[in-house]
Amino acid sequence: MMDYFVLQQDRRYADVPVLLDVRSQIDVRDIHPMRAGNIPGTVVMHVKSTKETEYPDVLDGQLYLMSDRLRQIVSLYEPRLLFKLIPLIDRVQRKQSNYHLPVFEDADVLSPASEFNLDGSVIKRLVLQRDKLAGRRIFKIKESLKPLIVVRLDVAESLLRRDFEGICLERVAVDEGSVAGAAVRI
Repeated sequence: MMDYFVLQQDRRYADVPVLLDVRSQIDVRDIHPMRAGNIPGTVVMHVKSTKETEYPDVLDGQLYLMSDRLRQIVSLYEPRLLFKLIPLIDRVQRKQSNYHLPVFEDADVLSPASEFNLDGSVIKRLVLQRDKLAGRRIFKIKESLKPLIVVRLDVAESLLRRDFEGICLERVAVDEGSVAGAAVRI
């Protein structure tokens, strides 16, 4: 039996860069393998930050972005995954950090036991259906409006062995009998 975890930004990292003019730069509908050609290979994003702003290895507030170091590890597990380079530039603080926008295929892996809010726009309880996982290592949940990236246990362990900052791995229930566990923050 293989465990799965949602890979997300640690919410304790509250002072993170704020992307400016995201919608004028990237149409979120293009963040899909069939439409990714509409996004240039490099998209410079200006950000608002302070001297105290932290740049975690995952940013998932406005777009789902991975640091260059995290992209390198993810690429080892998913070598065919497409990434778009997103340099984050703060002119006021005179800082640049390179991030990458992963372009995942949507995975239809939800179990009927998953629970949604009343209008069906937010997954309240994520449950994966084991027979739909088919050995997937890293994937995006199709039914989620906000990018919800899930990694298999071997990928999660690989991430935990490294000194990534500001990522959170939260166990996901698989099929009916599993129960979601506690989050691991690093």
